[in-house]
Amino acid sequence: MKRDELGFYEEETYSKGLSREDTIEQQVRLCMYFYSRGFFKEFQYSLRMLIALLPKEVRNKFEILDHDTSTASKIDIHFNQFIDIQEALEVDTNMVFKRKFVKTFK
Repeated sequence: MKRDELGFYEEETYSKGLSREDTIEQQVRLCMYFYSRGFFKEFQYSLRMLIALLPKEVRNKFEILDHDTSTASKIDIHFNQFIDIQEALEVDTNMVFKRKFVKTFK
């Protein structure tokens, strides 16, 4: 994404009050963009912000990983966490993908 596109997103988020689902979807897009372009530092920071945006019940399943782009295996650990987050969103929430409710109480 170009810098002005990020500014547009921020303007939309704060001025029009996008839903949490929209915000999470945009953060997922940012993660994918950075990873696919090889911007691994930005990918890891974006992944941290994605975790912060998740509903508490989902967020608590994930540990914030140390920022480290020194080796391919460290990048893969973050990528695998990204995949795990996508799976959690699909299975455990009514957000973004499938229509199931977050299990918040018994």
